[in-house]
Amino acid sequence: MKKLILAFVCLFLAVPCQAVQVIYVDGDATGPTHNGSSWADAYNYLQDALSDANSSPKPVEIRVAQGIYKPNHGAGVTPSDRKAKFQLKDGVTIKGGYAGFGEPDPNARDFVLYETILSGDLAGNDVNVNDPCDLQTEPTRSENSYHVVRASGTDETAVLDGFTITGGAGGGMYNDFSSPTVTNCIFSGNLAKHGGGMFNFCSRPTVTNCTFSGNSAICGGGISNTSSNSILTNCTFRGNSASRGGGMFNFNSRPTLNNCTFIVNSAANSGGGIENQASSRPTLTNCAFSGNSADTIGGGMFSAVHCSPMLTNCTFAANLALNGNSLACDSPGQPSSLQVTNCILWDGGDEIWNDGNSTITITYSNIQGSWPGESNIDADPCFVAPGHLDANGVWIDGDYHLRSQAGRWDVNEGRWTKDEGTSPCIDAGNPNSPIGKELFPNGGRINMGAYGGTAEASKSYFGEPVCETIVAGDINGDCKVNFLDFRLMALHWLEDNSQPPS
Repeated sequence: MKKLILAFVCLFLAVPCQAVQVIYVDGDATGPTHNGSSWADAYNYLQDALSDANSSPKPVEIRVAQGIYKPNHGAGVTPSDRKAKFQLKDGVTIKGGYAGFGEPDPNARDFVLYETILSGDLAGNDVNVNDPCDLQTEPTRSENSYHVVRASGTDETAVLDGFTITGGAGGGMYNDFSSPTVTNCIFSGNLAKHGGGMFNFCSRPTVTNCTFSGNSAICGGGISNTSSNSILTNCTFRGNSASRGGGMFNFNSRPTLNNCTFIVNSAANSGGGIENQASSRPTLTNCAFSGNSADTIGGGMFSAVHCSPMLTNCTFAANLALNGNSLACDSPGQPSSLQVTNCILWDGGDEIWNDGNSTITITYSNIQGSWPGESNIDADPCFVAPGHLDANGVWIDGDYHLRSQAGRWDVNEGRWTKDEGTSPCIDAGNPNSPIGKELFPNGGRINMGAYGGTAEASKSYFGEPVCETIVAGDINGDCKVNFLDFRLMALHWLEDNSQPPS
């Protein structure tokens, strides 16, 4: 009956339709055939399922149960081969996080509860390290696979979803001349010269809801991009380390980052959060940098050699470097240019360092210590709870929502709450910037900082007395319908806010 319905839908829509073939993988499956046809008869090794998918008509979905899977296990694979890797394939979606064989509901899926690990620890002898810098010299990594996952030459139909990738000795994932789709993955405990968690060469991967933590590299502890235009959304870079670019290193690349966070990443040289080199032009929107550090320059971000980052609605707080706690440019003879709008750079002082050759244009932003530019301010942003180091030197995460008497989002309670004071960064962004998904009442003007233009933007009554009544035509929430409401409506006329701000 399902096939009949599917055929009818395809005929009605006049489009080709093909059922997805599902292949099962479970290291605990005990079925007699192990042909991947069910959870009971699942392949024990992911490599075998990939071989099956390679010869099967597309599209294919490989469902992988909880457990640890290594690239040197499977038919035709040499157990000691450090070049062994899981090669993604066009038209094949690989999904982890399933309960699997023996569970009440084997199709139940939860990335945390049913963690599915792709590990490069071929000998099974890796020891944990407290400092990711130690990964570079840790002897138990000497026999690990060079790359755990590879996506050579694949397109966006090559999908990796719901895995923890760890133990790579040349990077957790290597993408060359490819544009794979990576979702709901954790890259942790990987090391490399370039891109501890992920290295992209002439590639355009789409990476969503992923975490890069505790990875180490010479360049790009979390991700390294070379001639690549990666697209990252809702990703977290935490506790990665490198000589250059603790969280990310960009070389002649144009990555796009939306709603990403960089927390306590470190660089022995430059770019604690991100380093940009060789005409890179990253675009960052609604991103937050906190607790990142560089021993020399650019605690949050460092740019050199004709780079031109564009930062919109970003927050930099409590980052640290010898020169430029938040942002730094050093491009003698090859000047860079930074454009910063609707941002907050705070809680450290010495926020920006410029070699004098580069151009740093900042507008409608809050800079501790001030910076020249249209409508910039220098005032306490009134964060809910700034992040900080405790007495033992352990980083305590902060909450960088802006305090508001009209209402701000409480991440701990999962609800809206009201404060005694209101941040000067509310309704202080560029009046020509779309207010995006800011909820009513929003004052009709975007907030500064990482939550400006989002559904978690702190609310405002334009300085008027609190008004809880919804009045038709009242755009700014002051319980009055007047010319100001008309002005705000006209200013944002024909805006398309159906998609998240970008």
